[in-house]
Amino acid sequence: MKAMKYLAAFAALCLVGAASCTKNFEQINHNPNRITYGDIQAQNMFEPLIYGIGGKYQENAGYWTNNLIQYTCYVDGAVRYLATYYTLSTGNWTSIWDTYARFGSDAQHMIDLARTEGKESPFYEAVGLILKVQTLYTLTTVFGDIPYKEAYKNILTPVFDSQEDVLNSMVGDLDAATAILATASAPVNAAIDPVYGGAPAKWIKFANSLRMRILCLETGINESYWGEIQKMIDSPATYPVFTSNSDNAKVPFQEVDPYKSSMGPTAVASFFDAYSMTEQMIKMMNIQNEDGNDIYQDPRLVIFASQKGGKWTGAVAGCLLTEISNEKAKKPAQMNERVLWRDAMDSFLMDWSEILFIEAEGILAGKLTVPGQTAKALYEAAVTANIQKWAPYITYNKKYREINAAAINEFLASDLASYDKAVEGTGLYKSAEELVLSQKWLSLYWVGGFEPYTHWRHYEYPVLTIGDGTEANGFELPTRFGYPNYTESSNGKNVAAALQRMGGKNDMHLALDWSYKKNHGSSRNPHPQYKPQ
Repeated sequence: MKAMKYLAAFAALCLVGAASCTKNFEQINHNPNRITYGDIQAQNMFEPLIYGIGGKYQENAGYWTNNLIQYTCYVDGAVRYLATYYTLSTGNWTSIWDTYARFGSDAQHMIDLARTEGKESPFYEAVGLILKVQTLYTLTTVFGDIPYKEAYKNILTPVFDSQEDVLNSMVGDLDAATAILATASAPVNAAIDPVYGGAPAKWIKFANSLRMRILCLETGINESYWGEIQKMIDSPATYPVFTSNSDNAKVPFQEVDPYKSSMGPTAVASFFDAYSMTEQMIKMMNIQNEDGNDIYQDPRLVIFASQKGGKWTGAVAGCLLTEISNEKAKKPAQMNERVLWRDAMDSFLMDWSEILFIEAEGILAGKLTVPGQTAKALYEAAVTANIQKWAPYITYNKKYREINAAAINEFLASDLASYDKAVEGTGLYKSAEELVLSQKWLSLYWVGGFEPYTHWRHYEYPVLTIGDGTEANGFELPTRFGYPNYTESSNGKNVAAALQRMGGKNDMHLALDWSYKKNHGSSRNPHPQYKPQ
């Protein structure tokens, strides 16, 4: 895989305090594969940064998130059987930490340059703030407490801020970004922006949508944050958010270098042969009759996956290593390489459907009021938006039938997705809450790198079954990644303070502050052999 294809090569240790260099380096070479330093401008940093983030999100979805939360599982031997969590190590932790810390460093460097430049630079300052929040949000949701206020300030041992403080600081940075964009001019070279073509109004919507995502996560820390979301809903002119799929934040990769997706066929030739869809995923997207024959599918299933054995089957995630060959023999469905394994496959940062799901959830919880809307109407709008987002990608299949309004309505009436049946307890789900949050989990497939992992830990819907082969992590789905060893050694005092505040060890059992496990004291469906660490 092209692990760091688009990432700027800063000579910095980022969150552990080393400063990025800005002078006496080579003249910038305009190529999104690399950044060099010297007479560099903020605009030169934007393209490499956004493509780097987009590429890394695709890789993280394919290799990490999909396996951690049972979208997919590895069935090609024991080399990378991540579903048992035995391949996770401090080296993995370090790789993820370094990647997103460097993205944050790049974004901060872009911000700093923009603040010293001319009239176009406020746009790049604001976008830099948004991308800094986007990437460090991933860091805090994967690891927990991180340095934020003292990060990238030449402080060798920065203080780790609490998760709530980090998230609140991010909201402040997003507010600063939207204030700048409200009066900023569009860049002269709008083509350098592959996401929104240099349109400040579009970036404002993205910033506010990201703001709502963060506040929704914070409701897991304190329910008062629903009030902050209500303020956004009550003031759409002040806080415009996504209102259609045309607003979705995505990085559109291309079929030419250096703009190819990092998950394209030349990068990962054996990837799609090794990973299969799970029983969990197939169960949520396929209905069989009493004879075990497929009779109905979620319209997205043929976009997400492809059959191998003539019917929709999935592999058991987290099975014993000795059982892998049996799972492979079932010929489980694979990720759909015709859709996902393309040089020009888009990378999704955030979608409109997520906003609709948040609003539906808030109404269900009795915390939000959305004028003229019900939880059911918003839920159905969210599912519709997500299916419509994916519908154009079906054309990459050799045989396909277009997904129309009738197909979506049929799905919304099915046992797989009916709101009314969930309320009655007669469908696949036994409550409206379980339905909405499980469908939100499905909607996050291939979105935002680790975002589905964050969503699952927040709610633990859908209810996952932890396999018998997960002994390596004490029969528990990892609740976080641990801080790298070098961070503990170089900034030990502040790491120790962060772990003490979070209430645990530097391992993959420590529940983050907004998680279901933290709020309830245990997971929703623990393995029988799990013992609290």
